[in-house]
Amino acid sequence: MINGYENTLTDLIELLESSRRAAARSVNAMMTATYWQIGRRIVELEQGGEKRAEYGAAVIKKLSEDLTVRFGKGFSKTNLEQMRRFYLEWQIAQTVPGQFDLSTLAQRFPLPWCIMFVFFQFMT
Repeated sequence: MINGYENTLTDLIELLESSRRAAARSVNAMMTATYWQIGRRIVELEQGGEKRAEYGAAVIKKLSEDLTVRFGKGFSKTNLEQMRRFYLEWQIAQTVPGQFDLSTLAQRFPLPWCIMFVFFQFMT
């Protein structure tokens, strides 16, 4: 066996596992920020409608259909309503009006989307 091989192997395993955990956390934060942005955009679109309840339901239904065709599962009416609610419940002060950079925004969410969703389920 090569001298120092076991130590190097152990170090590489720790490096890879650490990197994978960091990548998963990063992806979770980006997805959470993306879902918040989806909720924000739904609310902004609804605010342009005249009868919010009827218009909002129609908007979410149509978005659900179109996004599901394009991206597959994950964009049911229920999920889009939860994203909308997430935006409304988790207000973030804007530093530049109307603009949110996803990577900067992702840093503002301490928990992944699935945990935040459960959190909001218990708050209401």
